[in-house]
Amino acid sequence: MSRQRFVWKAVDQNGLIQRGILVAHEITEVQKYLRNKGHFPVVIRASRNWQSVLLPSSTNFQWSHFARRLATLLEAGIPLLQALEIMTFHEEKLTFPIEQWKNIKERVEEGSDLSEAISRQNQSPNSFVLSMIKAGEYTGTLEKVLSDVADELDQENVYQKKIKAALAYPILLLFAVVIVLYVLSVWVLPMYEKLFISMGAELPFLTQVIFAGGRILPVVLVSGLGLITGGLVVLKLISPNIFRKRLIHIMGRLPLIGKVYHLRDLVQFSRMLGRLLGAGIPLLDALRLTAGAVSGLEMLQLINQLVLNVREGKHMAPLLRASKAFSKEGAEMIAVAEEVGQLDQMLHYVTQMFRSELEDQLDRLTRMIEPALILALAGLIGLVAAGVMLPIFDLSSHLE
Repeated sequence: MSRQRFVWKAVDQNGLIQRGILVAHEITEVQKYLRNKGHFPVVIRASRNWQSVLLPSSTNFQWSHFARRLATLLEAGIPLLQALEIMTFHEEKLTFPIEQWKNIKERVEEGSDLSEAISRQNQSPNSFVLSMIKAGEYTGTLEKVLSDVADELDQENVYQKKIKAALAYPILLLFAVVIVLYVLSVWVLPMYEKLFISMGAELPFLTQVIFAGGRILPVVLVSGLGLITGGLVVLKLISPNIFRKRLIHIMGRLPLIGKVYHLRDLVQFSRMLGRLLGAGIPLLDALRLTAGAVSGLEMLQLINQLVLNVREGKHMAPLLRASKAFSKEGAEMIAVAEEVGQLDQMLHYVTQMFRSELEDQLDRLTRMIEPALILALAGLIGLVAAGVMLPIFDLSSHLE
């Protein structure tokens, strides 16, 4: 087997996110390397080459579908190996998911655990999924854990779609504003400017400003969009992780959109931590794994501090109360749960609270941004129309 480059992201013993590239034969070598360093793997994937960038693969292994089908078969009392056989036996067409399922079945037949067999796939899921499955194998509740994993992945997909849908219309309106400005500055304004000059009309100050801006605007729009688009494409091709991190950082600093991303981090934190604890994973390990699921700098710093506190035997509640990144109500709920020893159950209710706030913020974002952009577009067109109509009114008065 040829060696290839793997891009990895892991959490170290202090809860800090570490990234790097390692040349190895397969993913298991990277996992072993990271564990020897005391790191918890979060994401490991094969590095993309220029061929994969120019001809991207349309196949994307759906781990939620795999987990739900396997959970259903296991809940029916079918043994693991036979369940994997059923999932692949009647499929005549060898699609990418079926090929992945067959590879997993073959590794399980060779004596590997299910979590180990899944981790050896080139498109293996994140560390949350692998940790949950491993915990289910150790506790004998694999079918329940697989069902929880499928629910978790489906919920994450739903919220990603909601966020994208909430941002899609404002972005579309923003592009509409840019197109309108370009059309006005390239075709409409030059035509009226030539007309007024040929008629010897005296242009008002507003009209002069609009015509001067129309001459400069096409160059500014084309060069600005070209530089931004080219820079983002180069950054994404060279380092996709840095591109995603910087894009999320920029989005997180915007007034209304930033709160959406912060609430999403809170939902991710409480939901994943509750799932991991419910699966029997120790709190310290669960916090380290949860650090790989959040994107905001404030939440990462908070989780790093939580890791240090828990390692010293301290409770999480005092730090959560003092943090501006976490809800005070949620901190009080976790304080009660730590006292009675029901942290995983309480985190479920905390997740519901954050999820409700996230949905409200998404609705508020849509209601506020759409009218604001529409008014801005209407005001811009009205301003240009007023600047163009003033000389016409002046000429008509002279003709009379």
